Amino acid sequence: MADRPALMTDFWLPTGQRVHRAILDNDLQALRWLVDSGRVEDICNKEADENGWSSLMLAARYNRREIFDYLLGLGHDDETVSTDAEGNTIPMVCAKYCHEDACLVYLERYPQTMSNVNRDGSSAINWAAQNGLNRVIAWILDHGGNANQRDIEGNTPLHHAASWNQYQTVALLLESDAQPTLKNHKGYTAIDYAYSPAMDKHIRDIVMRLQIKRHKRQAGSFSTPLARASGDTAPLTPPPSAM
Repeated sequence: MADRPALMTDFWLPTGQRVHRAILDNDLQALRWLVDSGRVEDICNKEADENGWSSLMLAARYNRREIFDYLLGLGHDDETVSTDAEGNTIPMVCAKYCHEDACLVYLERYPQTMSNVNRDGSSAINWAAQNGLNRVIAWILDHGGNANQRDIEGNTPLHHAASWNQYQTVALLLESDAQPTLKNHKGYTAIDYAYSPAMDKHIRDIVMRLQIKRHKRQAGSFSTPLARASGDTAPLTPPPSAM
């Protein structure tokens, strides 16, 4: 018994709680022993957590990467993807707590979860925008995600990025067709929610640059000698004014 994990001496605890503790303690050896010895009937173990978090979700929340990868290898979410009592998924949890690598690993395995929303209408891309997780955002957009996905208050990822002062994220979203003129349910745009005057200017500069680029591209595509002579091209639209 000397080579067994310390947790193995806690026989008075129900197995579910022992699994729960092994994850919180980042004790992969204890978790493996519980699984390999046949003591774990349900590896998801949602009954042991007051929030209804599965074992994999718990590992994601506290960034227990070895345990996270081990549970993925067991096929933890192969039958039913993890959600908690509030409808949060593992990509949402990873993005909320800034565990970008784990989020990407999970999305590669379960891409169907990328646009799921919880009871508040939040999704992984909203949390990723707030926290500046640009690799997660790029992955979602590269796999058909919506750069303008709204939460329950009508806020887009751009609203979140602007209000949390995420400069690179704002640029990434705008360059991926995020719409700066979209208003939330209170009638405010992302520019209205800009964290600072510097962020306000940052958004407007990018919008103007993208409009000029689009204008030049359109002019190059449709320009003819007659059109050039008559000036028959679309005018630039100025960026939206802050309310």
